[in-house]
Amino acid sequence: MAIETKLRDYLLSIKEIQSVVGNRIHPGWLPEKPTYPAIAYLQISGVAHHNIAVAYPRFQFSVFSTKYGEAKELAEEIRSALQRYKGNMGGVRVLQGVWEGSRDMYESDTKLYHIATDFKIIYREE
Repeated sequence: MAIETKLRDYLLSIKEIQSVVGNRIHPGWLPEKPTYPAIAYLQISGVAHHNIAVAYPRFQFSVFSTKYGEAKELAEEIRSALQRYKGNMGGVRVLQGVWEGSRDMYESDTKLYHIATDFKIIYREE
């Protein structure tokens, strides 16, 4: 079970996120001509222990919106959902979600607010 798909499913199960973005949580990059607000996420490192079945990859969740406040609220909802998360995430045993930091940006060419938030997701590889 790929942690990447389980992360998406988990975030879509949170009403505060789903009510704002619908199903617009995209692995990798946003599609061409997306509807905003939207979230894109990708794995930015794939670290795992070599002698025990525990992985701790780092993921970046990028929130895009035409409204700064909306982008900030969505980024905070993601942080609230993943920071210190422990439990079964769709069959993947997550040991700990660790917030690694975030950065606020404005993309003047697209007129979009972009908030990038990074997490380390520590989980058991089965």
